[in-house]
Amino acid sequence: MSAISRFFDSLPVSQGLLLVVKALPVAITVLILRWTLHYGFGVNGLMSFSDAAAVLTGATVIVGLMLAGVMSDYKESEKLPLVIGGSLLAINSLAHGALATKAVDTAFIRPRLAQVAETINEWLYDRVGDDQIPIAQGVVSELIIDVEKAGGTTHYLTRLLIQASDLGVALQRVMVIRNTMFIKAGYALMTILVGIVLILFVLVDFPSEFAQWLVIGALSLAYAYLLLLVRDLDNPFGYGEHGGRGSGADVDITPFTKAYQELTA
Repeated sequence: MSAISRFFDSLPVSQGLLLVVKALPVAITVLILRWTLHYGFGVNGLMSFSDAAAVLTGATVIVGLMLAGVMSDYKESEKLPLVIGGSLLAINSLAHGALATKAVDTAFIRPRLAQVAETINEWLYDRVGDDQIPIAQGVVSELIIDVEKAGGTTHYLTRLLIQASDLGVALQRVMVIRNTMFIKAGYALMTILVGIVLILFVLVDFPSEFAQWLVIGALSLAYAYLLLLVRDLDNPFGYGEHGGRGSGADVDITPFTKAYQELTA
């Protein structure tokens, strides 16, 4: 499966369609197995579609609950790139403002924040580990201390500490969301139920010759897609996945990217 996944990751398709492309082999496999069982071996009459309705309902409910759960984290995640980017720019502005009336060279401020932004960018794209984030936060703390030593006023220092705190909270929240799977038992149950549903799609009989291929193909694709979607939404910060192209389910990183470009320009 890993080789198949790497193959589809390398396809030149948009990330919005990548999950559909990955789900297609599942639907095609179900249709091939169904044709082999019913037409190759002539096995029929095992189960009607109405007999499988209870299992379909249960699988749909579980998938819906899991999707609703990961979406709650996803809505919070959408705000985090803005908080991170906004905090970095605010720290830069406040640090310069704190020393604006002092006869002090402020050239040391931007390079340090550029270093922090560079570390965060590398971390978001999985090029450095989580251990680099506390180091980046330490750079921000040292910057505030140096601003205070240079004569920064209390008003600006207080606001700097607030922004540094907001930055740290946002980074830690991103770390937790990336590293924590939403209800592992729920994933196991959802995977088992979807697997059972796909097996039932191979076995059930249809009164209509045309409907069986259309309905079974569409439902198999839908269940496989939803299973992949829930797993993808569970990590909305997977920018380094798929060869650095990320995923269609990743939250918009533009607010941070703009701040990163401004600080490192």
